[in-house]
Amino acid sequence: MAPRFHPTRGVLLLLCAFVLCPALAAEARTALLRVDGQWQLQVDGRPYVAKGVTFSGSGSSAAYEQDCAKLAALGVNTLRTWGVGAETPLLLDAAHKHGLKVLVGLWMRHGQPGAEDDDSFDYLTDTAGMKKQRADTLESVRRFKDHPAVLAWGVGNEVILNSPSDAAKEAYARFLEGVVQDIKKSDANHPVISVDAWVLAVKWWEKFVPSLDAYGLNVYGRGIHALPEALKKEGGTKPWLITEFGAQGEWEAPKDVHGIAREPDDQEKYAVIVDAWNNALAPHVKAGNCLGLFVFNFSSTFDHTSLWLGMLSGKSTRPAWHAVREAYSGQKPATPLPEIKGLTVEGVKKEPTGTWADVRLEAKPADDKPLEISFAYNFRGAATRFERGEVIRLRSTPGATPGSWRVKVPSVKGPIKLYALAKDASGNLLMATSSLVPPSAP
Repeated sequence: MAPRFHPTRGVLLLLCAFVLCPALAAEARTALLRVDGQWQLQVDGRPYVAKGVTFSGSGSSAAYEQDCAKLAALGVNTLRTWGVGAETPLLLDAAHKHGLKVLVGLWMRHGQPGAEDDDSFDYLTDTAGMKKQRADTLESVRRFKDHPAVLAWGVGNEVILNSPSDAAKEAYARFLEGVVQDIKKSDANHPVISVDAWVLAVKWWEKFVPSLDAYGLNVYGRGIHALPEALKKEGGTKPWLITEFGAQGEWEAPKDVHGIAREPDDQEKYAVIVDAWNNALAPHVKAGNCLGLFVFNFSSTFDHTSLWLGMLSGKSTRPAWHAVREAYSGQKPATPLPEIKGLTVEGVKKEPTGTWADVRLEAKPADDKPLEISFAYNFRGAATRFERGEVIRLRSTPGATPGSWRVKVPSVKGPIKLYALAKDASGNLLMATSSLVPPSAP
């Protein structure tokens, strides 16, 4: 069994030897120590706190160098991935070139369909499948463990959350302990964490996965202020990282009159990130309990999740981009962001050219340059996961009065989420949302 945490001051839990990186030899030491009674993560002998983002990339792997350079300029020092693939060596190389570390994800299959996929793996009976997962995981560890960009291993993502029963949770946790032990036998030089939602997995980790070095906790919204107390109640004994964070998520947001989750406005999306780092987490970072934060998500896709939580939309920057920079570097936007105060649907009616909605948008540019306004919709009642995530552009024309617009409504059966998008001359994209129900077809 790999060593567990011990409270003795100065006990070195994890050491890293010299490793080779492309084109040069580099020393990369990762250690987790008890220093003056507090946990301290160290890289190359210096205290290290992860100022991170989760990473999907702005495009193909060809953009990784540019991505890493931009993120480093924001004050980011660590990326988090959910799994490994053909692109992982390129990402590690790009990260190392720009002084970034990577919490390398090692994907574990889910026990029931959830927010991320439709898998239904059985940890109670599928011994062949578990053997394959274990072998694949160790192969990845052996392949990447000597790369100087590796900070730690993040095993699984919300598997406990997406397990169908307590028996399945226990079976997965017991399997996870074996995987963690195997990783440590192969690589004693990097910490191993596991990632799950909120504190749901803590009691399972404490009882069945003693070899974990730290917890990875996915947390969203202002509830992050209550996290430390929730950890205590669950009996947590180890340091932790916030492995995903952003504004309140769809799964816990209140619904509007049409049953559509109320998305936080862009001002809140910005403010919650800065507040989390500067206020909710700062005391726990100082005390050595919190080892860092990863804001979700560095991705450029134009879809429901990215518009709600992402840092980019295509080549445009979203409020989270600027919030990350302020949180990690103290720098506010060079120019103020546009203000969008609300989107109101004033009526929907059928016309010979189709169904149109009369809407009012309160949008104010930060300068005297006009905003580029557009509209789109999302249909959460669609048949497939892909369709439920799609955000589709809509035809629109200015109305008769300032701030009024006419938007052509799609022919779908059920309520839709309506987006108003405002892009300024600096490439910032802000938005407001509402909902409506298209009239039934005759």
